[in-house]
Amino acid sequence: MREQGLYIGGGWVAAPENRPVADKWTGDIIGTVAVADAAASRAAVDAAARALAAGLPVPERSRALARVGELMGEHAEEFAQLITAETGKPITASRAEVGRAITTVQLSAEEAKRLPGETVPLDAVAGGADTLAFTIPIARGVVAAITPFNFPLNLLMHKVGPALAAGCPVLVKPSDHAPLTAGLLVSLFHEAGLAAGWINLVTGPPDVVVGAWQDDDRVAVITFTGSSKVGWALKAASPRKLHVLELGSNTAMVVADDADVARAARAATDAALGNSGQACVSLQRVYATRGVSERFVAALAALVADTQAGDPRLEGTVVGPLISAEARDRLVSWIDSAVASGARVAAGGSVVDGVLAPTVLVDVPRQSPLVCEEAFGPVVSVVVVDDVAEAIAEVNSADFGLNTSIYTADLAVAMRYARTAEAGSVLVNMPPSFRADHMPYGGVKGSGQGLEGVKYAVADLLQEKLVVLHA
Repeated sequence: MREQGLYIGGGWVAAPENRPVADKWTGDIIGTVAVADAAASRAAVDAAARALAAGLPVPERSRALARVGELMGEHAEEFAQLITAETGKPITASRAEVGRAITTVQLSAEEAKRLPGETVPLDAVAGGADTLAFTIPIARGVVAAITPFNFPLNLLMHKVGPALAAGCPVLVKPSDHAPLTAGLLVSLFHEAGLAAGWINLVTGPPDVVVGAWQDDDRVAVITFTGSSKVGWALKAASPRKLHVLELGSNTAMVVADDADVARAARAATDAALGNSGQACVSLQRVYATRGVSERFVAALAALVADTQAGDPRLEGTVVGPLISAEARDRLVSWIDSAVASGARVAAGGSVVDGVLAPTVLVDVPRQSPLVCEEAFGPVVSVVVVDDVAEAIAEVNSADFGLNTSIYTADLAVAMRYARTAEAGSVLVNMPPSFRADHMPYGGVKGSGQGLEGVKYAVADLLQEKLVVLHA
């Protein structure tokens, strides 16, 4: 039973009220979390602004981040069990997330020592003689980090780690579905000796907490991972701030006639069902060319039907409960609507013990929400196309563009897809859900703006200030 307050200015403080947090599978109460008001939200900004004014030398930032990585390793199983309890994520996926988050904070500790700057050859133009010019990296300021439930530790670390590496104090607003995981992480920063005000945790209603931060000019950056609707609304409400937005998608994969069918089907299964399909790069649409579609659907359906769903604490479980009954029921209604419009269920489609079974649909109408919108669950739709050219047109018809992939043995086809697919990342003969924590990661169109990946996130949080010296 965890009782979590707010973390502001280097210490835990109480809030006017608290709310319970329940285990996603059992329904048991596992803790309470503070519900902040606007005054507490402003107090967190006050603390962060004081920290920014005081500064924190690079070696201290790097040491604190490295120490947190060590502490996370010591608490790895505690993190994994807490993630599974709060979100219903299968325990094997929770453990994998903890490992990735440790890598992310280690990368951040190293990146703090490599802040960029460059010399500028002013003597290359008239009037530049006898000058020395260079840029120095300056932290943009206080960063507000707003994170989702689906990767409550690693996505938080992708915001906190680069911000601290860049010299930016952080305000953390975790998802209401996973506040305790964020609290455990913040407690490790406290144990690591991070100076007061450099990380602040505020839990409570988003309109109250984030609203106070949007209206405060001392908050220079809002970094948000979540739905497209919310992300673009944040930007519209505070246009003078820098926004780093990692938003939704309806990820697509193309299977060409010459693809390795078994390999493609295995990749599609993993990409569609990993994390119970609750990831922005979860595979949602497969465009299979006509010559391979029947074999691919048969292989995919067999793998999906054999996937274990249910209790997230069982080692073999791949698909657990969705984050809420409302999310599950929405997907069920989308499946029913698609079937009523002519789609065929090749696997799954039912709800067992409150869990939506892993599902494959074929011949889904192109106007179905399962194709046009973000499903965020263990459902993948297969659409048959005549050729790769048609597949590319279908992929690009979406308003999203995060990751996409193609399975083909033809290098020319792969390169054409890489050049023309509208996405932040194109993967060839790899699942579209792939992400390494140091690679540039971000989307186009409705999928957001800015990049994650520690080095690239740090660059977003720095301004280059030019210094010119004259002899």
